[in-house]
Amino acid sequence: MKLFLLILCLSFVGCKSSKQLSESSAKEKSARVVLKNFEKNQSDFKTVNGRMRASYKSEDQSQSISITYRIEKDKAIWMSAKLMGVLPLAKIYITPDRVQYYEKLEGTYFDGDFSLAENFLGIKVNFQNLQNLLIGNAMFELDKKAMLFDENDYVFTQMIENTLAYAAKINADNFKIKSQSLLNTKQESLEINYPRFQEVNGHNFPSVIELKAKKLDEHIQIDIEYKTLTFDEDLTFPFSIPNNYIEIKL
Repeated sequence: MKLFLLILCLSFVGCKSSKQLSESSAKEKSARVVLKNFEKNQSDFKTVNGRMRASYKSEDQSQSISITYRIEKDKAIWMSAKLMGVLPLAKIYITPDRVQYYEKLEGTYFDGDFSLAENFLGIKVNFQNLQNLLIGNAMFELDKKAMLFDENDYVFTQMIENTLAYAAKINADNFKIKSQSLLNTKQESLEINYPRFQEVNGHNFPSVIELKAKKLDEHIQIDIEYKTLTFDEDLTFPFSIPNNYIEIKL
């Protein structure tokens, strides 16, 4: 199911032309102060769970599904998708060293590592990258030496393993992440925007995440809306691949 493959892949594209941070401007803060304020806005939780709605759109098809999700920070991401909230479609279970999922429509499953995402991006990615995408954190550690200022955004740009251009925008008004982007040497990209955040029990968390993927001539858009958020409950992560499903080999 393309939706779930892309959720595994990760994120963001392109910044507008920016200028170097000017120390003389009262509106521009030092990178150290910007990162400190950005870190203060990160949600500190043990677990989060609830429901989200995800819509998928390409040039030839579109689909909307309901997803029950559970995240244990730094340990596990679990999702169960249903069509119209009733018909089971797929399940995903991701830990720092393993990716598992199966889909019912085609009777297939995957049980392996992060190769799905790595094949798309051309570099190694990990659990932390994906988790940060979903909870509104920077996917990669931001380099304070690489900060630019663009209108109302602080922009951090850097190269990852010399093959991937990464950029993250932080809103200068509230120090929340505004977008992230990845662009590889083949001009394949993933763009993620965070148009809205919400505060629940003292936790800042995305309300909506917009993903745009471009690979060759294919353009795909995925919109995720967190419908409910519950923090710090004890969670279980039930997952079992059904018998007779066909394994997906990379």
